[in-house]
Amino acid sequence: MIFHELATNAAKYGALSDTGGNVQVRWNMDGDKDAESFVLEWQERGGPTAGAAGKQGFGIKFIERSVAYELQGSAELRFDPGGLHATIRAPLTEVMG
Repeated sequence: MIFHELATNAAKYGALSDTGGNVQVRWNMDGDKDAESFVLEWQERGGPTAGAAGKQGFGIKFIERSVAYELQGSAELRFDPGGLHATIRAPLTEVMG
């Protein structure tokens, strides 16, 4: 659902709402073998100027709360001038659960 929310918002308001926009998604593992974390980065570029950084709409709240509750992780969502940059971290044991 988190990934769906990011994609929907990008299509409606972000980089994917403009023909010149794109989204780059990267993921990796971080930490040692006993405390490995899954890290997902979502970077939008080339779309309309990002909205007000202080505005907490439903989508942002949903993502932050879902990551914390469902994955025992954290979500950092930043509205850079080029578009949304999201970093999601969660213990690998919760992601693979």
